[in-house]
Amino acid sequence: MIPALNAWTLDALPRLNNAVLAGDSPCESLTDALSDGVLPRLPADVGALPAADARRLTVLLGMWGSACVRHFVQSGRVTQTGTGAVFARLDVHGRGFRDYLGEVAARTGAGHPDRDTYVSYFHWNPPTVRVDYVGQHWCAPGVFEDGLLRTHTGDDRERELLLFVKSAEAVELAANDLIEPLLTEDLPPADRIERMTAAAVLLGAVHRIFAAFTRLPAERRMTPEFFTDTWRQYTNHWEPGDYPPSGAADAEFIARDLILGVDVPDYLSYVRRLFPALLPDGRARLTRLMGATPLPALVLARTGVTPDDLHGAAPDKLLAIAEQHPELAACYLLLAENVRVATAHLNFARRFVFDLRRTRDADGTPDTVVMSSRIGSTGIRESFMDELKNGRRRHPLTAFERVPRARLATLVGAGRPAGPDPVVSVGA
Repeated sequence: MIPALNAWTLDALPRLNNAVLAGDSPCESLTDALSDGVLPRLPADVGALPAADARRLTVLLGMWGSACVRHFVQSGRVTQTGTGAVFARLDVHGRGFRDYLGEVAARTGAGHPDRDTYVSYFHWNPPTVRVDYVGQHWCAPGVFEDGLLRTHTGDDRERELLLFVKSAEAVELAANDLIEPLLTEDLPPADRIERMTAAAVLLGAVHRIFAAFTRLPAERRMTPEFFTDTWRQYTNHWEPGDYPPSGAADAEFIARDLILGVDVPDYLSYVRRLFPALLPDGRARLTRLMGATPLPALVLARTGVTPDDLHGAAPDKLLAIAEQHPELAACYLLLAENVRVATAHLNFARRFVFDLRRTRDADGTPDTVVMSSRIGSTGIRESFMDELKNGRRRHPLTAFERVPRARLATLVGAGRPAGPDPVVSVGA
């Protein structure tokens, strides 16, 4: 049953979506295809579903629902706040579509909500991603075993986006896993330095994943128009105030902010506003980290060095402090790589959403109908993203920017920069 539904999603869903967008078929063609030949094949007894099958079905149901919403809103058949009329067309064994999806999501055991999410689309949908570095191994599992990616468009650009996002977050997970224990465990100084320098190298690999994504061959390279007008319109709201898959729900990025600290007023309130987009495990982890002292403050306390000791100090003086306390050098290198990744995140949003919107506003081109390109899907604005980037840069060790980074790296024996290929592998 699930292999057949998966096959339909891989082949028929993109074909139907593209036909509707091309004007060759009405938006009802998708809901009719689901009602006539797909939804009746779903299991009536959800209570008998194994958790793994429930996760697979959650991915499929979520994508079907978002595709239907996109076409009916874009065609003007329903409003953005009237999507209930779309789901009313999708009866599943006598239950409403969202009621049925809610039952399936509950069977996942993950606390997944009754809609398409960042987790189902970006985490569970793509193949497993593995990260190998410094003799350690991490895994971001997928829930399908076919090595394929379910897409709305059937376009290689969407496939590359899925792999890009999941690969970057898997490497972020590895980096966080190395440094989070430094907040609570009394490890030897050499271990602390090794963990921070290894995490810095991994964040460098994340930065290279961003760079590689923008340099793909033309036929696989994302364009702002495709991202904004085609792909992002499928990652839509199902009701006002919810959090679609395009939302800022990269839990590893948020966790690293809490581990390293970010100088932004009321940042914790911002994180809490994202909680509905996260699964319970992610919320619990972030809640735990909210009460932690950030790593730079712990490193300064251990060394007895204060921010005033660093502020205004000449490069030679700073280097002498780093030689006396190499843990400070390792921590700074980690913070510097974190800033680079944060800048890459902001530049991504500007390149694929905000810059295009500015050009279109100047030309008088209307906003996209389903998902506005003036703000992020969670309501985050470009100005706040810029504030977050600057807040990550205003860390207690900023003064070490005046010291050649190569000198600091040599001091702590930092590893060579890691490209994504030796670190990341996709699939079984």
